[in-house]
Amino acid sequence: MINKTIKPVFILLLALILLSGSACWFYSFKGTLPPHIKNITIPLFDDRTAEFNIQQRVTDQIRIGFIKENILKLAEEDNAHSILYGSIQSIQDRPLVYTGNETGEAVTEYRLTLKIEAEWYDKVESKTMFKKSFTAYSEYDPTGATDRTRDLALTEAVDQITEDIVNQILSGW
Repeated sequence: MINKTIKPVFILLLALILLSGSACWFYSFKGTLPPHIKNITIPLFDDRTAEFNIQQRVTDQIRIGFIKENILKLAEEDNAHSILYGSIQSIQDRPLVYTGNETGEAVTEYRLTLKIEAEWYDKVESKTMFKKSFTAYSEYDPTGATDRTRDLALTEAVDQITEDIVNQILSGW
């Protein structure tokens, strides 16, 4: 008699566990966005620095970051529901670590600091969703003795800013 009541309870419990676990597979952050915004365009960022080719590199890397995150699809400006405007405000290299020897002091590590101002604009409702400055840091070895190059530091800084922008878009909702 006990076996007959345990079996249906066990099956019911197992079914509930499977159903509740399967709901997590389809979880998405897209539900946190305004329902009328399905895509975004990211025009070439403005450049207020003297850094060669920085605006194309930063814009392309941020576009790729949005494609990887798959939160909003990239679209042409005419068909876009929203626009991410950006301006590269500054890129600075400052000495971080010094070493001394008999010939004097030398810088063995620099910190690259990248500052970008971004504005997310809702074209459907004609309003600015946010306008904010983002700053990211990364260190590199100017001597070339390690794989920590300035190029890698810049890539890491842009990746961090991309992540911060995506988080800002998601956190507003």
